[in-house]
Amino acid sequence: MKESLFLLALILVAVVSCDKSKYSASKNLVLPIDRFEVELFSADPATLEQHINTWKEKYGVFFSHFCRVTGLGNDSDPAFAGRLRDFVSDRGNYMLYRRTMEIFPDLDATRAELEVAYSNYALHFPDKTIPRICTFISALSQSAITDDSLLAIGLDRYLGVDEPVYRVAGIYNYLTENMYPARIPADCMRFWAETEFPFNDSVNNLIASMIYQGRILYFTRSLMPGKPDSLTLGFSSAEIDYLEKNENSMWAFLIEQKLLFNTDRFTINKFILEGPFTTDFGGTPRQGQLFGLVTG
Repeated sequence: MKESLFLLALILVAVVSCDKSKYSASKNLVLPIDRFEVELFSADPATLEQHINTWKEKYGVFFSHFCRVTGLGNDSDPAFAGRLRDFVSDRGNYMLYRRTMEIFPDLDATRAELEVAYSNYALHFPDKTIPRICTFISALSQSAITDDSLLAIGLDRYLGVDEPVYRVAGIYNYLTENMYPARIPADCMRFWAETEFPFNDSVNNLIASMIYQGRILYFTRSLMPGKPDSLTLGFSSAEIDYLEKNENSMWAFLIEQKLLFNTDRFTINKFILEGPFTTDFGGTPRQGQLFGLVTG
């Protein structure tokens, strides 16, 4: 369960129930996916340094980002090769790689979904860049990396809701609920939207943050027409039903407590960011997470 985007869900549910065929492109793009984790963990650790310059040239900015999110540091550091060797030789990381290859022997299903979504994206934003897509093992630290022309997916963050390694690692249940393979395309489009259309409202208050998150979720769902809410929004039918039944009381609470125009960062994050529940709405699981959906 999460604690971000609570009220934004309700308006989204209503708005996006309209005809979505207008968002669909007639022809799909072809999107290759480079599997960096396969190259990295298939290399002989004893000669790993021989591959570093090749990977830096092939993967460009991604390689630098990968080194940052995994704690490997500057790839120009003389000690970098040793740190990279330790990373691939680490038993935990190697087992993550093995498990990832069991769950994702290929990425055909993910690629097909992303090709549809980015074809729709290209239809409505013809001047926007279609990113290069690659995958990696993040040591459970990162679901995705985005840059101007890059979308990289941390596959080890999508092994499945009941994946034992997540319990061993102590990842909270409210996070693992959406850490399964079919969630990848929707997460990718959401991450890409946040990269391409960053928040730029002149006033950063709760209602502005709610509207922004609603637009991001509307964008995601619009580019993936026909997909169930559980995939595009990440909420169960029971949670959406709860929102529909309690929308009025949630709005009333926000108005009575004069929260809509609150600019305190802690208060905004309490409703927008992830967490197990929102105490302001009685502690119902995922109330905060669903909060954003009402202003889409």
